[in-house]
Amino acid sequence: MQNSSLRRFVGKVVLVTGASTGIGLATIRRLHLEGATVIAAHRRDPNSVDVDGAPSVALDVTDEAQWQLAVDSVIARCGRLDVLINNAGVRASGRIEETDRKLWYQMIDTNLTSIFLGCRACVPMIRAAGGGAIVNVGSITGIRGTENMVAYSASKSGITTLTASLALDLARDNIRVNAVCPASIDTNMVSSWLMNEPDPAAASSAVVAKHPLGRIGRPEEVAGTIAFLASADAGFMTGLSIPVDGGRSIR
Repeated sequence: MQNSSLRRFVGKVVLVTGASTGIGLATIRRLHLEGATVIAAHRRDPNSVDVDGAPSVALDVTDEAQWQLAVDSVIARCGRLDVLINNAGVRASGRIEETDRKLWYQMIDTNLTSIFLGCRACVPMIRAAGGGAIVNVGSITGIRGTENMVAYSASKSGITTLTASLALDLARDNIRVNAVCPASIDTNMVSSWLMNEPDPAAASSAVVAKHPLGRIGRPEEVAGTIAFLASADAGFMTGLSIPVDGGRSIR
């Protein structure tokens, strides 16, 4: 539940990718509630999309040049950058025989390489602000393998080790790096995936059954964990990948 009494991000500037829907949009709302100046990055035309009142920048997270333009825009508008939330991602199913090189590289580029590029572009600005936090959005499939999701699981697994390595490299700069690893969350991405299954109702029931809490998660629940990890309340936490999974990882 969102707590409006928390004001942990007053004076902080936060860049959120994949910001127009789902976990990204919920994160913008949560951080705005807590006093942050939030910049929403997404692939749509920023002049035509209002992301809950947050200023927007156009960003294809797989394009290194666009990352630099986005960071330059944030600095021009706000003068600093304190927190980066790497949320943008795509999902696809497929066994090894069904996964071609195009799909493989789409998963790797969008889900993993994008985080590498984002951190390369943003770390100098966060360092210049005196330190801050990076939160990467991974997946429970990156902690434990998942059938029929070869490329997606591999891309999300890379986030776990990238997060830990970045945390070691950036600790001296007072930059903490953590990840959240959601299970199935009620987002457009998960809904689209289920609707493309041969029997959507059966697929939905099967997904719910994997979670001991008996339901899938809400974007706001992931956003709350992201806000915690980005805040000073998690000031002695770095390099961790935190499941937000309704108990799925312990079943």
